[in-house]
Amino acid sequence: MDLNDARTLLWLASALYGAALIAGLSLASKERRLPSMVPFVLILFAFAGHTRGLYFRGLDVHGCPLGNGMERIQFILWSVVTGYLIMRILFRLNLLGSFAAGLAGIGGALSLLSPGLDSNYWLEPSYKRLFSGPWIELHASVAIFSYGLFALLAVVSVMYLVQQKALQAKRTGALGAHLPSIHQLETAGQCLLLVGVIFLTASIVVGSMHWTRSPASISSVKLWVTIGLWIAYCGLWYLHFRQKLYGKKFANACIALFALAILSLGFVRSAPQRQETAPQPSFEDAN
Repeated sequence: MDLNDARTLLWLASALYGAALIAGLSLASKERRLPSMVPFVLILFAFAGHTRGLYFRGLDVHGCPLGNGMERIQFILWSVVTGYLIMRILFRLNLLGSFAAGLAGIGGALSLLSPGLDSNYWLEPSYKRLFSGPWIELHASVAIFSYGLFALLAVVSVMYLVQQKALQAKRTGALGAHLPSIHQLETAGQCLLLVGVIFLTASIVVGSMHWTRSPASISSVKLWVTIGLWIAYCGLWYLHFRQKLYGKKFANACIALFALAILSLGFVRSAPQRQETAPQPSFEDAN
C-alpha cells in the first residue's frame, strides 16, 4: 500500500468512513459492544487520510484538486466531514457522525469506482496548472466548501424527518432513540444553512471580481445557474427565519435544493478563453 498515492489514501479514507458508519449503527442497536468513542476515532483517522489524499492530488495538479468529477465529489465529501467536526463542538448530535461518515464512505467509493470521473488531465503535455489565478482558485474552493455544508444540511434534514416520523408513530425504535430532539436538529439546520449561504456569497463576491475583468471567461449558463442557486438558498433561509417555512417542509426543501445544487455542477463550466500559452483544463471554477 502506497501511502503517498492520492487514490490509495482516498480508498483508505472511504473504508474507514464505512467502518465508522458500521460502528455507529452498532452503538445504536440494543447490543452495544463497542466503546462510544470508536466511531469518532475512526472518522478522525479517515479524515486525516482524506485530507492527505487531497493534498497529494493537489501537488499533482498544482492547485486545489477540483479538475474532474472525482476530485469535486471528494472535496465536497471532505467539506461534509469538516462541517460535522465543527458541528460536533456546537451541538451534541448523536449519529450525525455516522450519517456523515456513511455519505463520505459510500460517495467516496462510488467516485473512485467510476474511471470516467477521474481523468489524468494533469499528465497532458500542454497542461500547466488548474487555475489561471489565485482568486479563481479561492472562488472555486469556497464554492465547493459551501456545497459540502449544504450536503451536511441535507443529512441533518434526513435525521429530522426520521425523528419526526418516529415521534408521530410514537415508536422511536433503535435509531430514533439515539437521534437528537426535533428542536436541536432544526437549530442545527438553520445554522448550517446560514453558514453555507455566507460561504456561497463570499464565493460569488470573489468570482465577480474576476468576471468584471474578464466577462468572457464565465459562460452565461454558469452565471445564471450560480445566481439562481444563491437566490434559492437565500430565499430558503429568509423563509425559515421568518417562520414561514419550517419543520417537515423545511427539511424536504433543504434536501430537494441540495439535489438541484449537485445537478447544477454538470451545467456550470467556464467559457473557453483564448490563450497564448498552453491550454488549461476546461474546469476552472468548481462552483
